[in-house]
Amino acid sequence: MAASPEEKKTLQFGDYTVVEHLGEGGMCHVFRARRKGDSQDCALKMLKDERRNDEQLRDLFLTEADIALLLDHPNLIHTFDAGEVAGRYYIAMELVEGRTLGQVMVRSQRTKVQIPPDFALYMLSEILEGLHALHTAVGKTGRPLGLIHRDVTPQNIFVSFDGRVILGDFGVAHIQAYGAADPNQALGKIGYLAPEAVLGEEIDRRADIFGAGIVAYEILTETRLFESGTDEQLMQAIAEVRIPRPRSIEPWLSKGLENALMKALAKKPKDRYESAEAMFYELEPFWSKQLGNPHAIAAYMAGIFREEVKEWRARSVPRK
Repeated sequence: MAASPEEKKTLQFGDYTVVEHLGEGGMCHVFRARRKGDSQDCALKMLKDERRNDEQLRDLFLTEADIALLLDHPNLIHTFDAGEVAGRYYIAMELVEGRTLGQVMVRSQRTKVQIPPDFALYMLSEILEGLHALHTAVGKTGRPLGLIHRDVTPQNIFVSFDGRVILGDFGVAHIQAYGAADPNQALGKIGYLAPEAVLGEEIDRRADIFGAGIVAYEILTETRLFESGTDEQLMQAIAEVRIPRPRSIEPWLSKGLENALMKALAKKPKDRYESAEAMFYELEPFWSKQLGNPHAIAAYMAGIFREEVKEWRARSVPRK
C-alpha cells in the first residue's frame, strides 16, 4: 500500500508530484506540489483519509471544489483542478507564497511594527473586491449563484510576499441558487460569525459584510473583537453586538471611518452595507492609493518576514 502524503515527503499523486507538507486543518492537509508539465508549484488540498467517510465533510469539500472552479478574480484564490485519485479527493489551486492576514497581524504586534492605516485599508479594499466578485458570481448559463462565503476571517485571507491580497477557503461557502442556507448550521469560526448566524436566522451576503467589518475593526485597532470566554459567551456577545467604539481604542481614527466600521457591524443586516462594493466605496476616501498599494505591502512583508521572504526569493529562481 502506498504511503500517504502525511507519511512521505515526496510522492506521485496522479499527475502531481507532492514535495512538501504545508499545513493542515480539521478536515484537510495542504501540500506543495507540481502538476506534470507545469513550471510553477501549486497548493494541493486533500481531504484527510479519516474524514472521507464523513458524508457532511465530504459534501463540504466537494462544494468547495465546485464553487472554487467557477470563480476567476485576482482577489479570489484561483483553483484550476479538482477530482479524485484512488478514492482520495483533492483540490489544486494557486500557491500563494506569503502568509495569512492573521499571521501578518500577529507578527506586526510581535515586532511592534503596526500595519500603517493606508496599508490596512488597501488590504481591506482588496478583500471587499474579492467578496463582491464572489457575491455576484454567475454560473455557466449566466444564472446568479448567490454565493455566501460564511468564513471571512484573517486566517482565510492571504497576503503574498509580492503584495497581493487574496480571499480563499470556500469550505463552508453556500450557493443560494441551490436553496436557502440552513439556519441551523452556524458554520464558520465563532469569533467572526454574524448575529443572524448565531441566532439561527436566515443569512445572506450581508453576513459576509459583518465578517469583513470584524476583520476591518481588528486590523485597524489591533484588538480582537470577539475572543474571550466560552463558545456560548462568545455567541451571546455576538448576538447582542457588544462592540466598543473603535475610537475608544485608537483615537486617531476619524469619526467618518469609525462610522463606516460600525455600519458594517450593525446588528441587523438591513442596517449594514447592502454589498461589499458599497462598503468598498465608503472606505475609499479614508486611505491613499499612493501609500496603500501592492509595492508598499511587499515592502512591509519583507520588513516583518525577512527570513521567510529571503527563502521565497531563493525558491523563485527558475529551476533548470
